[in-house]
Amino acid sequence: MCNGVQQVADHPGAFVVAAGGFGRLHMFLTEQRDDVMKAIILASRSNIGYEIAVHRDLITQHDFLERRLGKYSDDDSITSLTEFKVQKHTPRYLEPAPRILALSENCIIERDPSTYIVVTIRPLSEVFALIRYTNDPQRFSIEYVNGIVRKYSATERDALLCSILDGVRASGNRDICVKMTRTNRGQRLGPLHLPVEEEVESQYLKYLVNTPPSVQFHEAVEKFNSNVAYSGLKHAVSSEGIFSENKEKLINGSLTALLMKEGDQNSLPNDRLEEQFHALRRLVASKAGYEAFTSLTNFREIVGKKVVRALRRKDDGISHACVDFLCALMQPMHDNYDLRQEQMNKSSLLSSKPFLEMVLEPLKTHVQLGTGALVVSSILDFFTFAVCPPYSETTEAEKFDMVLELISGLGRTVFKLFQHPSLAIVEAAGLVMKAIIEEGTPEMAKKMQDLALAEGALPRHLHTSLFTASSDNRLLTHRSEVNS
Repeated sequence: MCNGVQQVADHPGAFVVAAGGFGRLHMFLTEQRDDVMKAIILASRSNIGYEIAVHRDLITQHDFLERRLGKYSDDDSITSLTEFKVQKHTPRYLEPAPRILALSENCIIERDPSTYIVVTIRPLSEVFALIRYTNDPQRFSIEYVNGIVRKYSATERDALLCSILDGVRASGNRDICVKMTRTNRGQRLGPLHLPVEEEVESQYLKYLVNTPPSVQFHEAVEKFNSNVAYSGLKHAVSSEGIFSENKEKLINGSLTALLMKEGDQNSLPNDRLEEQFHALRRLVASKAGYEAFTSLTNFREIVGKKVVRALRRKDDGISHACVDFLCALMQPMHDNYDLRQEQMNKSSLLSSKPFLEMVLEPLKTHVQLGTGALVVSSILDFFTFAVCPPYSETTEAEKFDMVLELISGLGRTVFKLFQHPSLAIVEAAGLVMKAIIEEGTPEMAKKMQDLALAEGALPRHLHTSLFTASSDNRLLTHRSEVNS
């Protein structure tokens, strides 16, 4: 979207266009500057009824270079915290263009690897979904709320997606998800950057319960996911009034329908099974859905069987969707939650040792093979909610000790996580390791010390701290930690 146009003071024939919603500046040079600017304003007014602002004050080339990236021109927005080499697929070039895809505090940045100049910058708050294609282990896409889709390929695809997912959620955007297929815009009753109305959410909840005979159930699930945010229903509490709907009843009915109409879990296509887990995650993110795990009849048993069958597929996309759903049951995603209910949910999820061993098995396998970063990250999140403060305050002591014992039993696998290319996984592994050392038995701590010596953990961290190659002052904390 074009926000305004402005003439350049010290360059005849040059003018600047501000676009992108955050004031990104683009400079153009032409001999007919005034005519082109008038044509832009007239075309916008005639075709879409939008009045483009014309700034009367002039801009210099120096100011243009300083403010080229709009409100994200500051150092925090353009200083890379992590970087990955990618190939960008765009109709502009016949061959994929090499890029450095970087993450800062609040932006996704594309840089030219030959000059390190910022080519594109977009705020993390505008990321809608990450598409992880199943037919190519390197291809992925990023969907934005304004409808733009950018396609890339990378050798460390899952580690990159894991870093983006963690960065976007850390920025406050809880609506992001990772999926196998592109979003069907034709199924959404509204733009991506705005939540749908309360009536739309209610209609799609009813649509799951009473699916018309002419519509297959997987289509109803897909439409529900297209219209309801990944962070959960925006209108999940019953409003007061004579004709108001009972939202709790609708949510419980939808959860029951998803489990009763789930189909053959052994032969269901992966994309449809992923859609089912995404729908369940959206529902349990609400207060009524969260409480249904322990209050709804047979819900826990059916979910347990569904999770076990999903993990046995050993598909990274399914495993990530499955464990991410379990994380929403471990830690409430809604406001004003009940601590007692959180304790009950954790007690139910952590009650079976064989179940926890099955959840841990993909972590051990992927770390040894150096694959499955998304699965590893989601499993670490699951156990972070169990043993790491402040989440561990609602974990029963018996379950807490059992989980610590299981994690410490992984041995050297835990230390390998500290060498992972995704900083999100390194941070999560550090939290879990800290919990083992501080809250575990003396035997566990001694075992971790022996493994640290065997793996050479101290020399590795010392080398990283002393020889961190970065001009970012924030990374100097590595050195201060060593000196202390």
